[in-house]
Amino acid sequence: MHDGITFEQLGKPAVVLCTHPFEVTARNIASMMGLPDYPFVMVEHPLGSRTPTAIKARAEDAYRQALPILLM
Repeated sequence: MHDGITFEQLGKPAVVLCTHPFEVTARNIASMMGLPDYPFVMVEHPLGSRTPTAIKARAEDAYRQALPILLM
């Protein structure tokens, strides 16, 4: 979250990806950085132990969520 917000503040478009167990932490970091409504992408957890097919499905979901954020 910190990196995504920092990139945005430097004028570089960014999208933060977060898995569900870390949603509260991500929101807290955004709030601490003064952006409580900072948009980010949520994907199912875990990522590392998934098959290539499952990772592709999560990536497609993340892409659908990321486009509107990047086009804001």
